[in-house]
Amino acid sequence: MRTWTGDLVEEFDVVVVGSGGAALTAALYASNTGASVVVLEKSDYLGGTTAMSGGMIWIPDNQHMRELGIPDDRETALRYLRLVTQGKTDESALESFVDHGPEMLAFIEAESGVRYVSLPNFPDYHREWDGGCAGGRGLEPEPYAVEPLGALAESIRELAVPAITQAEIEEWRSTHVAIEPDSGRFARGNALVAPLVEACAEQGVTLVTGCAVERLHVDGGRVDGVQTADAGLILGTAAVILACGGYEWSPDMVARFLPGPIDGSCSARHNTGDGIRMAMAVGAGLGNMTEAWWQPQAKLPGEEENRGLEVERIWPGTIIVNRAGRRFSNEAGNYHDVVKAYHAHDPATGGFANLPAYLIVDFEHVSRYGFLDYKAGEPGPAWLKTGRTLKEMAAELDIDGDQLTKTVQRFNEYAREGRDPDFHRGETVYERYLGDQQAPHPALGPVERAPFFAVEVVSGVIGTKGGITTTPDGVVLNSFGEPIPGLYAAGNTTAHPMGPGYPGPGGTLGPGMTMAFLAARHCLSVGVPS
Repeated sequence: MRTWTGDLVEEFDVVVVGSGGAALTAALYASNTGASVVVLEKSDYLGGTTAMSGGMIWIPDNQHMRELGIPDDRETALRYLRLVTQGKTDESALESFVDHGPEMLAFIEAESGVRYVSLPNFPDYHREWDGGCAGGRGLEPEPYAVEPLGALAESIRELAVPAITQAEIEEWRSTHVAIEPDSGRFARGNALVAPLVEACAEQGVTLVTGCAVERLHVDGGRVDGVQTADAGLILGTAAVILACGGYEWSPDMVARFLPGPIDGSCSARHNTGDGIRMAMAVGAGLGNMTEAWWQPQAKLPGEEENRGLEVERIWPGTIIVNRAGRRFSNEAGNYHDVVKAYHAHDPATGGFANLPAYLIVDFEHVSRYGFLDYKAGEPGPAWLKTGRTLKEMAAELDIDGDQLTKTVQRFNEYAREGRDPDFHRGETVYERYLGDQQAPHPALGPVERAPFFAVEVVSGVIGTKGGITTTPDGVVLNSFGEPIPGLYAAGNTTAHPMGPGYPGPGGTLGPGMTMAFLAARHCLSVGVPS
């Protein structure tokens, strides 16, 4: 691995911009065919948002499902994806992903140390929809030992989530026994990035950090390289592949395109839309720009990254209300979809009807599960809003105390019966899976034991998913739908094939890595122009 020194001209067959799961997949495939490849990473660490993530990939009809005897097939998966994408994604893109996802998975497992396991109990986010699956399409990387990587280990970006596996999380949900992360292993997103980085290094891929790419280089109508921020020129005679994330850390692009605010992200801060802007400058078309991978999050004092809210909003003893003291959504729904309710327009004010929003939990919840950065039984953090009564809690939050009391009373009345006629919380397979397996109802219970605690819930993301339009093989298209020679893209830099939806765990990485795999194959099959 090396850093860029600037003011140089170097030539490779393939230039890959970015170093997340999609970028490394493209680099590994290209180098595996004998091509010379360079990976250019803007930050000082490899792995991008992938390294900060859970590392799961969502692949229908994958080989590990079949090994477990879990049924799936092409047409079933396509029926489900048509519903997930709401008709916004071309059928050919969905077919390409379903047809080639297992092939991509087989490739990275054969050519690197990545080993995935199917999660038979983790359902699709919409299991009840036609074609939804009760488990198995989501896969998790097995932990990967740190020591064999040597100095390379220091180059990998840190996780933004605890380094424990989904299997360990499932055990915790059943037993409530805390699990301590193992410092001797990579887990989750790092368990995908680390072996891919190691395999790329062994294949001779040039891995460069601290190299910001500013422009695409065009010669004779063909993209044949990139210009770096410090005046370097790096040529890619076969292709340039853009896989450098979305635009969630670009305030101007967020303000221009997204329907709601981003008040924080669990993604790499270098995702400022560089790849999208560079492609636009050479005529690339755009799609899906109003979409992001939304997630309800909380800001903790002293922490740079937000915390994604999962069990804190799903397990019994919780409720989320808006500034009027009213519930407005199913608190336990999948994180992507629930945030869309936060962006409802308020015609009276011209703002957002459900922002700010507040997660309120009772003493029973905190005593049993803990809350965010402290464990059950420990004193609550001083920064949490606290109230001895609901009206006192409302005063702390500056919301209507009478309305909050009415809202909680109604919620509790039905929660004791294990039902939610207003928003149907806890009725889906996904919500019950994520809930407390020891509770009378895994995802539903009254909020009634004082004192009460609260934290503001913000509109966060794990990335954006709008960008460059491409063919299913990652060929970048211009605004007329014509290919731009020499230019490819994959992942969140593109108009992501999942469109407005989110199919299941790993629905970001699975399609993105598959497109990157196909992009590398396509550019090398076309060959280097003479």
